[in-house]
Amino acid sequence: MTGFTNILQILVGVSILVVWLVRSHVRTNFRVGNALTLKEEVSEVGLPDWFYDIIKIIKPIFAFFLLIGLIYSPLTLPCMIFTTIFMIGAVWMHIKAKDNFFKIIPALTLLVFCFIILLSRLFGN
Repeated sequence: MTGFTNILQILVGVSILVVWLVRSHVRTNFRVGNALTLKEEVSEVGLPDWFYDIIKIIKPIFAFFLLIGLIYSPLTLPCMIFTTIFMIGAVWMHIKAKDNFFKIIPALTLLVFCFIILLSRLFGN
């Protein structure tokens, strides 16, 4: 199962990095509520601007270290715990905004991947 979870780990890490570093200001059909950017997503659910300012730094850092965790495995578990929490938050934001299921699919998919990786690291190795 390690090869499978490694692939999922790559998918999660790269996806988060692309969304937060490359596509944060790109309009997509998957933004929370009526938001056009990641910053607007945070405002859409009533969270303060400082929350976005912190998450825009922390989330990509954990995603980067998640990828480094493929080489240096002690990084994987703590990064996966925080990444899972962040993805729970992403799904929660969609639910709070009463988004349709289609908009939730990417966040929910990454959350499922996170749970698989996390459970594998906790109980499989």
